[in-house]
Amino acid sequence: MTKNTVQRLMVFFLGIPAFVAAVVFASFGRNALLFAVILVVQALGAREAISLFAAKGVFVSRPYLTALSIGASLVAYASPAFSALFPAAPSPLECLLAAAAIGSLASIAPFAFAKADEFPFLLARISASLFVFFYCGVLGAFLVFITSCFGQSVAPVLTFALMTFGNDSLAWLVGVSLGRKRGIVAVSPGKSLAGFVGGFAGSIAAGALSFALFPEAGYGSILGALALGLATACTTILGDLVESALKRSASVKDSSALVPGRGGILDSFDSLLFSAPAFVIIAAFMGFFPSLG
Repeated sequence: MTKNTVQRLMVFFLGIPAFVAAVVFASFGRNALLFAVILVVQALGAREAISLFAAKGVFVSRPYLTALSIGASLVAYASPAFSALFPAAPSPLECLLAAAAIGSLASIAPFAFAKADEFPFLLARISASLFVFFYCGVLGAFLVFITSCFGQSVAPVLTFALMTFGNDSLAWLVGVSLGRKRGIVAVSPGKSLAGFVGGFAGSIAAGALSFALFPEAGYGSILGALALGLATACTTILGDLVESALKRSASVKDSSALVPGRGGILDSFDSLLFSAPAFVIIAAFMGFFPSLG
């Protein structure tokens, strides 16, 4: 058994039960504990994303972009409370959209005052700033929405965790056990077709399990839960591949060495960041996880 396998098993048998316990027994303040964790993930993720651009000679402001990213999540977390202060009473999803738009503008606005000697590098720096805010700020704010802005607290968080962790775990297990045909995507040649199939199966099975565990989630039928699982599977896999593409471009193996057995924060949360918007939009538009009151 390899060191990586041991570390993955430790995360599975120790980390996941701890996460479930935190969701079930420490969901005070609309999952304030998970909100704090997401803020840390955003801050560390922004540092790693900026370092990937720095490896290619593109430098942007880490404090400024980190502040913007955390600000987007603060708006998402506070939106259920302060939306009532506005005449139109915007929904939390509308508040998140506003934070994304204003934050995007703010991430590139400082370049309007660039000096002449910076002109040759502006296009790359503007692109990097906008990307870092979107990747760590906007996508991270969707994670906050899942933990804090649905009408229910436990069901959406555990459903999302089941669909994403189930995808990752089953993709790894099936890929290691049965994976033969590899190299089907250039950015991650170690991925196998069997692993991709296992990942889809994991998320869809998690959808069926969520339907059974959370009858109050408002799926209507099991088809709604399976569709949510399928969409989450697609974006979970894409998130992993997109982050692999970033590392390939920066010529690094991992985004950092912060997480044992996983690499960096982005290596560990890439799939969750990418799949969170799809999960939120589908669930919100279909009326899943409505208020129990």
